[in-house]
Amino acid sequence: MKKSLKFLLSVLLLNIFVFGALFAEGYHVCVASYKNLKNAETMVQKLEKQSMAAFISESKVKNQNYYRVLLSKEFKKIEDARKYRDEVKKYSFVKELGLKGFWVCEGKKMPVAKPAPLPPPPKQAPKPAPKPEPKVIPAPEPLPPPPAPLPEPIPEPPVVEVAPEPEPAPAPVPEVPVEAAEPAPEVPPVIIVEEPKTLDKNEKAVLSEETPYSVLVRSYKYNQFAENDSSRLKELGFEPYLLNTFDEKSFFAFNIHVGAFANREEAEALCSQFTDAGIADTQVSDFREIQDKIKKYDEVIANENVTFDDGRKEVPAGLSESVEKLVKLFPANKNFPIQDIFILDFDNYRVSDTKPDAASAIIDYFDGEEGVHAALLAKYRDELYRKEVSVFLADAENFPKDEVTGEVENMQFGANDGVFECELYENAGEWILSGQNIAQKLFVKVTTKDFVKEDFINFLIDSFSDGSLSLYPQMRRSFFVLPDKNPELARDFICFSFKKVAEDYASERGNVDWALPIVGHSLAKTYYVQNNNLFCFGFYDLDYDFNARNVHRQFMDAKNKVELSDVNQPVEVNGMEGWYLVNTSQKEVSFSTKSYVITIDSEPTSSFSKEDLVQQGKDLKIW
Repeated sequence: MKKSLKFLLSVLLLNIFVFGALFAEGYHVCVASYKNLKNAETMVQKLEKQSMAAFISESKVKNQNYYRVLLSKEFKKIEDARKYRDEVKKYSFVKELGLKGFWVCEGKKMPVAKPAPLPPPPKQAPKPAPKPEPKVIPAPEPLPPPPAPLPEPIPEPPVVEVAPEPEPAPAPVPEVPVEAAEPAPEVPPVIIVEEPKTLDKNEKAVLSEETPYSVLVRSYKYNQFAENDSSRLKELGFEPYLLNTFDEKSFFAFNIHVGAFANREEAEALCSQFTDAGIADTQVSDFREIQDKIKKYDEVIANENVTFDDGRKEVPAGLSESVEKLVKLFPANKNFPIQDIFILDFDNYRVSDTKPDAASAIIDYFDGEEGVHAALLAKYRDELYRKEVSVFLADAENFPKDEVTGEVENMQFGANDGVFECELYENAGEWILSGQNIAQKLFVKVTTKDFVKEDFINFLIDSFSDGSLSLYPQMRRSFFVLPDKNPELARDFICFSFKKVAEDYASERGNVDWALPIVGHSLAKTYYVQNNNLFCFGFYDLDYDFNARNVHRQFMDAKNKVELSDVNQPVEVNGMEGWYLVNTSQKEVSFSTKSYVITIDSEPTSSFSKEDLVQQGKDLKIW
């Protein structure tokens, strides 16, 4: 009994201690106060629909209970909370919800304490089994009337079991479940893929000489993209697996496969199911044609030092505040890798005497508005469903609104800092979201032709809530490793571009050995101006150090076959082997480290020396 009392007291004290620690208060913006708790709960729900997180705090004034609706954002200083209050007053939802009289107060969200668990009852000794009694066989009773029919259950997806291979017969017509609910529009149906008949039903699909055919869904240069889309396929009911390959020309590839079949026709039938699920362009793969590449991948991983670099996540300190805002508030989405992006510091571009030609594309987009300080133009693509989205983001004092003639829906999207007040409308088969973040003076425009309205809205909610270019490994390994500000160098950032390397990159260079593996990977270029000299960092991101080492080694071997001179010679960059080259179009220093092949080049007429280019390489945040 004493032990039970001690246990109950200890649990009670623990609950008091834990819940007491949750009552720490900070300053919040109060947007409404009610005597009725239900009214406060309704307002919290309305705010959440406007992407504004809120909670209820109970207070007592003159013996009357009030339920305050507080915005969740907390401040340590009351001055900061007051600034936020003044900012929130400008949001459009304030007028829509009829909110008035905001104020700042301390608030706490009181959790509901759960009762402490009671101690388990003491164990009792098992009772002895009763002695068996003589078995009495009752007389048969009349059968009861049939029970009333129960309501039909909602049909569940059928479980497919592997049966022995039947005798040849006409294909049966599949039964259609009665009153089966129709799938939501544009949402791929759950598909249960039958295991190949040659396998036991408890075994997973395994490629072999007997079952060589599978469906190649997608192939990637980045392993993390393959793993992400493989997880998405599992959510649809497929059972994908990754087959990684290697060949001497294109190096690594990470491939999503599904199924293992004895004949091609079964794999082709599965391709049709993928098409029905909205995943087009799948292919039938023959294991016998790729098994050597699979073995080669395993050999390289086992025998070579292959490492993966994740880059940096901190925004380089050498960028302007305007560019930094674009980077931190970019609407990112993990299912949509970036295909190409361009970032321009328009303030630096205006005052520079030397301007890169590459900047013209984004300048044409906003027609050189004087109030624009920096701008970003990007396209990203869902490789699984082949959907593309374009986004334009600008730090601007003001920006002209689009003239819309059709139906417009007002929407708000919460971001890492502030709220985007937007209009959603359709124009010529294209969905367009246009608006601004008033607090940050940011203008945004997102467009697509590949979504229905509901799916586009869901995409936008996910993208604005994630935020920041640091979500993408390609950006962390190129843009985020740019040099910080160097007080000894007057180095000004002008623009950054990123794109996938197209097939013509290799063909324009005669399909030489070092150019072929670069195709399909990413190339990032960053232009700076220093003492009126325009120069460029080029990042060929080849995913892994093994790729980068081999590509640059092949490049240097080719240059070594040419006569060495002052304009064609080896060079060292921070202890790494590199090459210095001068031709009619540029002065260039190149080297390899981690997953990069990096080039630093300037115009052949610039005052930059070989040593100047080497110093720029040392300032990169890759070491």
